[in-house]
Amino acid sequence: MIDSNGIKIAVILMWGLTFLSACHLEDPGMSGSDPALTLRADQNLSLINLSWDPVNVTGFKEYIILQSTTDIPNGPTPVVNAETTVLKRIDNRDIHSLSVSNSLFAEHLCYKLYTSVNDRFLYSSTVCLDQDFTLFNGFNDRAGHEEGLDKLVMFDRVNTRLSVLDYKNEVINSSVLDNNFSFPMIDVSTFEGTTNVFAYDLSPARMRKYKFPELSPLTYKDFGTLLYAIKPYKQFVFTSADDFSKTFQVLNRSNFNTVDSRSGMTGNRNIALFEGDPLIVIEIGENSMMRYTINTSGNIIQEDLLNTGVSQISTENTTANSDEYFICGRAGSIVNRNGEIIESIVKGVNSVSMINRFSPDKSKVVSIVNSNVKTSLEINDISALPVITNIQSFDLPQATYADVIVEDHIIYVMGVTFASGQSQTFILKYPI
Repeated sequence: MIDSNGIKIAVILMWGLTFLSACHLEDPGMSGSDPALTLRADQNLSLINLSWDPVNVTGFKEYIILQSTTDIPNGPTPVVNAETTVLKRIDNRDIHSLSVSNSLFAEHLCYKLYTSVNDRFLYSSTVCLDQDFTLFNGFNDRAGHEEGLDKLVMFDRVNTRLSVLDYKNEVINSSVLDNNFSFPMIDVSTFEGTTNVFAYDLSPARMRKYKFPELSPLTYKDFGTLLYAIKPYKQFVFTSADDFSKTFQVLNRSNFNTVDSRSGMTGNRNIALFEGDPLIVIEIGENSMMRYTINTSGNIIQEDLLNTGVSQISTENTTANSDEYFICGRAGSIVNRNGEIIESIVKGVNSVSMINRFSPDKSKVVSIVNSNVKTSLEINDISALPVITNIQSFDLPQATYADVIVEDHIIYVMGVTFASGQSQTFILKYPI
């Protein structure tokens, strides 16, 4: 005799088990051994783009993205250890994409997504990518380049080597031992087909000129106590130093002989240069500016003291100069040829504009900004000043940054990391 009630109970149990085994993100059941989520990853230069479908369930708590240099095993809960770290936690279910940099400076990176739902986790399979960046040994945290050249000049402060790097082909073309510098500023400049390297320290106040790309020394000039800034331009080199009665000098580019000079300003300052006839050169200090009008012979024909300054002047190698604007200081203050401060790149009191560079068409500014320990690469449109429009922002790894080179479609970011336990120089590449 068949028990009809028993059959009904068995059917109900089988139906329930079938329903539970068919888990959907909109109404998930218990975590199984198979990944319930799908994490997608693609790479654009050094930028890694992660994305996933939103998890629209009751009890959603957060997304957790793990990263590692090796495959991340499947597990019912996210496991963090020496190899696997938390890249990002996101408590907004509507955010289901993330763009990140290679913060581990590893050639191979893996990612896994976990989603916390009530008292359990859903997870994805691990996705891995080979990275696109340059990494080599050396503490090259000082660098300089000239727009239009595929090479930059860098200084390794540990090994005291001055080198020329082809940053596109990742080849060091020349390298020389140079014990003359500690924290040099480097400028690369071409005039009448001849390219030279100009390098100097704040102290001792000596400027040196080198042949490029051989890096053979050509000449040098000593100043007074401190040399704040230099600006090579055509047949001249403009300098700002604490140098008795000649704090501002116009020098002959060839032999560093003085063409003209003034007892302009004292204290830390930058040099802004605006092309034209006559030429406008401005010494920018923290409390004032001195605006010089200079003729084609290099003679100063007019000087004007401006009672406006830029807070916390940065070193000359962190500034940006175009025909219309100069960017300097902690806030990335934008100064025009009249010495007027039009606007600034950053606003917050806890934010610092560390390095600024113009795009080739000068309509955008690319800046490395540090804000509350977070470092980012900011791309701003300045074509309608005083309005500044942020176009894109990329998180950068914690590192020491040396230079930013902006081309039509790629931004090269150079710096130094100790991620491996020793100093290594890197170049990351970002889209623009």
